Amino acid sequence: AIKQNAKQRTQRSSHERKSRTMFSRKRNVVDILESMGPNTSGTDAKNILVRVDFNVPMNDDLEITDDSRIRGALPTLQAILESSHNAVVMSHMGRPKLVQKGEDEGGKQRAKLTLSNVVDRLQTLAKAPVAFVNECQGDKVTSAVAGLDKKGGQILLLENLRFTKQEEKNDPDFAKGLAGLADAYINDAFGTCHRAHASVSGVPSFMDAKLCGVGKLVQSELNYLDFTQLGEKDVVAAIIGGSKVSTKLPVIKGLLNSVDTLVLGGGLAFTFIKAMGVNVGSSLLEESMIDTARELIEEAKKNGKKLVVPVDAVCSASFPSGPMDIKDTKTFDIAPG
Repeated sequence: AIKQNAKQRTQRSSHERKSRTMFSRKRNVVDILESMGPNTSGTDAKNILVRVDFNVPMNDDLEITDDSRIRGALPTLQAILESSHNAVVMSHMGRPKLVQKGEDEGGKQRAKLTLSNVVDRLQTLAKAPVAFVNECQGDKVTSAVAGLDKKGGQILLLENLRFTKQEEKNDPDFAKGLAGLADAYINDAFGTCHRAHASVSGVPSFMDAKLCGVGKLVQSELNYLDFTQLGEKDVVAAIIGGSKVSTKLPVIKGLLNSVDTLVLGGGLAFTFIKAMGVNVGSSLLEESMIDTARELIEEAKKNGKKLVVPVDAVCSASFPSGPMDIKDTKTFDIAPG
């Protein structure tokens, strides 16, 4: 997350213009739609494959408790629909290992992680008809895509990509099959851009590079990241979390070169706290990265950068599965200091 002060926010529009130039190699949905042209005849709608992140939380009644990820994809989907083209939407949800292994007794995991659970909410938010196909590959999917209206303005949602092992294995045949469903490809799943999965890194290799790009959500994140590189700033702070220092190391190093303050949270913070000489007990820790963390701390000090780690925490012998009901517990004042 990147935070800017009021002065920086007034500079945002000019920065966005510059970032568009700097990231011109990242074609976005607007560029793709412009190159394809609008469906003015009403008989030549193109099908655009859109990778989104609809991995939304749900309660035990399979009701969505937070639809922010669906809302995040709306600007991209609406741009496609307003150009009278169709969006073939694909996403993952959860980690359906039992489904992949064929060990899902009674179909309980499938019922919990099927993307059919998001159809109603997507249709309500997008204000457009949403069709759903309970597979993500094969004849049924091909037929569903072929049946999309040539007038455009429709959304077709495919089943959970991770119901098949081929997605996470970046299987080339699976990626080629997905690519064959559409005329263009848009990646608007910022949270999964780092995944070497078929729908993320595989599909573009089977499509015309000029018709592959990022969605508005991903473009906005690129703009924010580029903002830290421009040098026109007063104070910029970045917040980064996660469990492992090793997987975030390039990002941490890059941010330390670009921001004034770097705030560390999540499990990776404990490795830095340990490197500072503080006992972290049995908390999540990467012993092999302690020396690296210590070097980063020294580097930050040397360059006048502020590296912030948590100063207190909730301690427990186990990780609770959810919040406790206040009627069964006591509450106390916040910790001193």
